This record gives sequence, structure tokens and C-alpha cells, in this order.
Amino acid sequence: MSRPSVLRPAILAGLLACSLAWPAGAGAASLDISGSYRARVLAYSNLNLDAAIPNSHNFLSNDARLGLAARRIYLDTWRGEEMTMDVAVGLRALGVAGSTAVFQAPFDRVADHYPNTTFVPFLEKAALELRSFFGLPMDVTMGRQNYRLSSGLLLDDDGAGLTGVTARGRLPWWGMSMEGFFFSARNSQVGPNNLTLYGASIAIPGEGTWQFNQLFEDDRQNQLQYACSFPGMPNTGCRAYRTTRMFPSVRYQLHFGPIVFDGEAAFQLGKARIVPDPAGAPKRVTFDGNAQVMRAKWKQRLYRTGEGIARMTVARGSGDNPGTTDIDEAFFPSMGHRFDGLERSGFGDFFGASPYDAFGGNYSTTTANGLNRLASGIVAVGAGYTFPSYKGFALDVDYWLFQADRIVQGKRTLGGEWDFKLRYNVRDIFSMSASAALFGVGTASHQALGRARKYAFEVFGKF
Repeated sequence: MSRPSVLRPAILAGLLACSLAWPAGAGAASLDISGSYRARVLAYSNLNLDAAIPNSHNFLSNDARLGLAARRIYLDTWRGEEMTMDVAVGLRALGVAGSTAVFQAPFDRVADHYPNTTFVPFLEKAALELRSFFGLPMDVTMGRQNYRLSSGLLLDDDGAGLTGVTARGRLPWWGMSMEGFFFSARNSQVGPNNLTLYGASIAIPGEGTWQFNQLFEDDRQNQLQYACSFPGMPNTGCRAYRTTRMFPSVRYQLHFGPIVFDGEAAFQLGKARIVPDPAGAPKRVTFDGNAQVMRAKWKQRLYRTGEGIARMTVARGSGDNPGTTDIDEAFFPSMGHRFDGLERSGFGDFFGASPYDAFGGNYSTTTANGLNRLASGIVAVGAGYTFPSYKGFALDVDYWLFQADRIVQGKRTLGGEWDFKLRYNVRDIFSMSASAALFGVGTASHQALGRARKYAFEVFGKF
């Protein structure tokens, strides 16, 4: 984590002063200022899923944002189309209070994803966007920006920002649209800036919307390859000096009356080039994984009480087969959606699972997924209901069951979780909520079973 700098808070004030002094003749059609602040009081118990060493933490989490954007700056006219430019800068500050040990495992993995977690602002966004790029039906954004590919299963910056170029445009057939991207990023799991991300996506509207995505990852950092094994292998395992992954996926979204459906299926291909070892390490490890996520929700009226929302989620990520020595069957993109500020974001408010990793549990160097070293891949099934609101208050109730896709021995159950949240919103600009997540440990997480808890109170406001 970066050390605090006395200069960075001054940047915040300087940008605000510049915005207030924006000259009338600068050619900007509008100047937008936005901001938000979220404070959360959090209490975690038994993050290790082990009653002998529970690893419990209580703290206050802070998440502040400030955004400035000059929009629709006229540049020129090409092919009868006005080419305009947007210039945007966004600052974000993350930090905690009330705990000196919060960035121990597992919070250290969350903190490593962001440039700074000491409540000193960092640049989440600093980009310019060219609209109607030289008269073409295309918008191009260059610089540091927020980006999510499709549902975020494969790629999401999670509010840290990515540096690169994106282009979005309309195609002349059937209302189709296409986007492409290229980013230079940091894989927080293995080290410094070493990761190149690029790919494309095509959306085809119809009764629903089909989206076809392709992500390429080129990771040049020397790193441990967990799925590699050979006779006489040292305790450190195989080392890969270059890892290339390919992730094709297809997503389908449908809005039909009171029903909303969202499903995505993805594959993982590619190879990891292994550092030569005289003991007999393989030359390469190939990837062969897959994942599926399906969400559905529907609205229904209850007698005299109003309208409620029911929902269901099924997700699965393939786990590694321990019987193969040079094939990695575990689905694991480097920068899929996993974080929201200094907390996990995923299936279950406590477990925060993705199809490939989770929050609580074993965070030793023998595992990348946060699970017991004998387990790999996650199957999550959840169902929930939002009761009709009463005087602005709404209650969400969800239940989740988690299992490992593959396990070396024993049962596959990772745990089950009940989530409760009481919310109060005012005009979509202010909200308060209180929540409780009650997690029951499964035998695939710890043989002694046990319980874990998360309690939270949140206040959020934006303008």
C-alpha cells in the first residue's frame, strides 16, 4: 500500500477550484461535478472458518469519490457529424478506522487490488473520450477508466481503474454494436505491472440481447503454477515465466414483463510456459476450464401488501483435477469481479464467492482461491426475496449454498449462508441499511464445522 502524501489531498482541492473557474469560452457544453461517500461499520467473526484461530475484526470503512467532467467540447465536423470530446477526472479514497490489523489476511488481498487504501485519493479515472470519432459511428476513450466486460465474470476493474484504450461503435446490421479494448494492468495476485488485457465484444439485439465476448490475458510475471506437478518437484512447485489465457464467453439477457433473466457461459484456454527444471518439470501447462452463471428475478404482487421481488442464482466454476499433472482445469481469470471497496463482492454477503474464489478460509501460499487446499472451483446456489416496502423500508432475505466443484477427498460442502438486509432509501441519493450474514461452515472448509458472522451498518449519499 502507498504511503500518504501531503500533495494528494491538495490535488482534490485544486481540481475543484479549476472547475469553478472554468472559462465561458472554453467550448464546453457542460461541466459536471459528482461525488459520493459511503461509510460502513463492520464486524466480522471467524474469517478463518476455524474456531481455534477465528481472526475476527471490527472497523469503520470509508469510501469517497469525486468526479469532474467537461462534456461535449466541440472539435470539428467530419462527414457531416460533429466530433466532440469529453474530459473526465475521477478521484477515489478508501480507508479504514478503528483497527490496526484490518489489512491482515484475508483483507490484504482486497487492499492489494487498489493503488492506495490509506484514505488518500488516487486517480480512478483520468481519460478523454472522442465522440463520433472523425465522423464514424464510434466513440473512443483513452486513458485511465472504469471498465467491465459483459457481466464482469471475466473482467472488471472494481473501481480501481484500468489504463488503456476502448472503442465502442454501431454496426450497420440488425442494430448490432461492437466494442474493443486494450489495457495495461496489474495482477495483484502475483506482483507488479505485468498484465496485458485485450479483446472485443459484439452485442446482437433481438427478443433478448446476445453478447459474444473474447478476452485475452498475457501475464509476463514469474509466478507459481498450482496445477503443475512432477516427480521430485520442490516444495515451491512449478514456476511459470509467461502465462497466456483466452476467455471466450456468451451472455444472454431477457426482459419479459415481470421476469428478468441473465446468463453467461465462459471457457478458459491457453498455456503457461514453465521455467526449466532439471528434476523434470513439464515445458508447459495448458488451461481447460469453464464457468456458468445464471440469474433470474421476477416481481409478484402480494395480497394487500404490494409488490415483492423473488430471485434465484446458480453459478459454477470448474475446479482443477488433481489427477492431471500438466493441465489446469480451474477457471480463474486474473481480474474478474471480486471486490467492492475494501470488501468482497460476490455470492453471499459473508463468503463473497465468485465461481473461482471466496473470502473466508485458508489464505496460505498453497492456494489462490481462498478455499481449503484440497478444494477447487465453486458451485453457488442462491434464492431470495425482497418484501414489499413499508414507509420506505425494504427487507431482503437470501439463502446461499456453496459446494466445491472438485475436492481431493471427503464431502464437497463449503458452507451455507443466510443474509438479511433492511434498507431505507430517499430519492436514490441517500440510503441507510443494516445487514447480517450468518455463515455455517461446511466440512470442505473445515472438518470441525462451526459458524462465522458479518454484521454491517451503512450510510451512503451522492450528488
